[in-house]
Amino acid sequence: MYSNETGNDDDRVPTGRALRHLLIFQLKLAADALRDFLLSPLSIFAFVLDVLFKLPAKRSLYLRLMLLGRQSDRMINLFDDHADKGEFTIDRAVDELEVALRTAKTATAQPDAPGNTDAAQSDGADEAVPPADSARRE
Repeated sequence: MYSNETGNDDDRVPTGRALRHLLIFQLKLAADALRDFLLSPLSIFAFVLDVLFKLPAKRSLYLRLMLLGRQSDRMINLFDDHADKGEFTIDRAVDELEVALRTAKTATAQPDAPGNTDAAQSDGADEAVPPADSARRE
């Protein structure tokens, strides 16, 4: 869940952290809604197949679908019930994506560092060169 670093719930949570939590919660709600939208007709279909083919519990499509539903529930982790259990959740995926983006941003920002003379020279040189078409017309 979101709380400040001190763990004291009486302190104010920074707006950026609250907004991040809200956006992740909305993503989880969308994933949960999509899952429910897909599972509803699939569960009816699986149940009908189980009844028609008189499948035993070990081979039941409906029961397999329920297991898939439980697994997706843990992965969506809508109310942070599975965050600290070592399972892969949407929260963890967002955290890993955030780290990857920050790493990529840092890697692309390094060539523009103040000590890099190549970047400074190329910026000025590009502006001083006239287009090739204008040189031919003159």
